[in-house]
Amino acid sequence: MTARGRTNVDLREGRAEALPAEDSAFDVVLASLSLMYVLDRAVAAHELARVLRPQGRLVAAVWAGPEACDIVLFQQTAGCFAGSPPVPGVGPGALADPTPFLGQLAAVGIEARVERETLGFDFDTFAAAWEALAGVTTAHLPSERQQEAQAAVMAAMYPHGDGPRHFRNTTQFILGRVA
Repeated sequence: MTARGRTNVDLREGRAEALPAEDSAFDVVLASLSLMYVLDRAVAAHELARVLRPQGRLVAAVWAGPEACDIVLFQQTAGCFAGSPPVPGVGPGALADPTPFLGQLAAVGIEARVERETLGFDFDTFAAAWEALAGVTTAHLPSERQQEAQAAVMAAMYPHGDGPRHFRNTTQFILGRVA
């Protein structure tokens, strides 16, 4: 960021269960679509509290469940053909009900609430949606399993056949502050 003249920004990357930062290092922690993939959210909540300064803020985005978020319905439907995830409760839609995580945050001194926003995006064809959304979920599947996954997603999300489709995408924003 210093190349752009910014000297008050510090970007770091690391696992949520072991944040690479000193105690009370940050005024704000941003977590964009990452907390759904955290293996141990209680430990992550503790780490967030540790690295935030007093009155520091947490701003996190997670997807809602498949009933409100088409990208989660897509991922979960295709994911049924990829085998069980290595850790249960991790992945798209894992924080569809953020209540347990809000409790974990409260237990470590972060008062948090959830706000929801529904936006959308469009795909002209099923093939375009598949190319954009299925890569990570089905990349390592054998061809016949990929075809089965495609058929399942088509049946669940394109009941009237191929064509343009609007995807509604409800994002839940977890907004917290260190008490």
